[in-house]
Amino acid sequence: MMEDVGMPAGPPCPARRAVPHEGAVAPDGVLLLHGFTSAPSTMAPVAEALEQAGFVVETPLLPGHGTAWRDLASTPRAALTDAALAGWDGLARRCRTVGVAGISMGGALALQVAARRPVTAAAVINPALRLRPGQGGAARLLWRLLPSIGSIAGDIARDGVREEAYPRTPVRGVAELDRLAAEVRAELGSVEAPVLLLRSAQDGVLPRAAAASLGERLTGGSLREIVLRRSRHVATLDHDAERVAAEIRGFLAGAADRRVPRNDETAEVEDR
Repeated sequence: MMEDVGMPAGPPCPARRAVPHEGAVAPDGVLLLHGFTSAPSTMAPVAEALEQAGFVVETPLLPGHGTAWRDLASTPRAALTDAALAGWDGLARRCRTVGVAGISMGGALALQVAARRPVTAAAVINPALRLRPGQGGAARLLWRLLPSIGSIAGDIARDGVREEAYPRTPVRGVAELDRLAAEVRAELGSVEAPVLLLRSAQDGVLPRAAAASLGERLTGGSLREIVLRRSRHVATLDHDAERVAAEIRGFLAGAADRRVPRNDETAEVEDR
């Protein structure tokens, strides 16, 4: 059973798998990626909104997660990248278009996927493109002496809502997250798809510079930014949860329609 923070006893939230689609037209797919030390359940409201709109949704449990924090301590960043790319590739084999979205570390991974794959669009919530000053360097120096620190989960303003996550944060994992963030920043210039950034005005986990890095380095794709003033880091479960889900659904649906016109739209063009 996964160790969690403040969650009721019970099995961990399983990874959400794509549901087989029936019909002549291939569906549109979306890959959703959760955050560092967290679980797919943080993306559940977004997944439900997308499924209601007809998307095929995958929310994989990323390597090193869903068990114990010590497993994340020994998980290299390449394993996280490979899992994200594999998730997108799996959807691409059976969907006409595939978008990607993620929160925190999952947001950084979503942008990395967008840099390496022809995604329809990318939506990111408080992406971990930078850690707080000194965190990465300190983690690289101290992880052998200090294996873990307290949980970073649960930065939510809404009362009574708890994030499923590890009760401890592996310091070695923080060092890998910092390296991952640097790698993704270096790849942002390769992103050509439109990007939606949902940024919390008050974030107790990441610095303002994390989101700012996206605007500074994104040169190929368009960027739309929405500031969430009622939510903290885990905005998908916070006061703005419904808005976050609706904005992502609308953004990805619009991008999918622009990429592949619907049958009636195609016929109308051909008749002219």
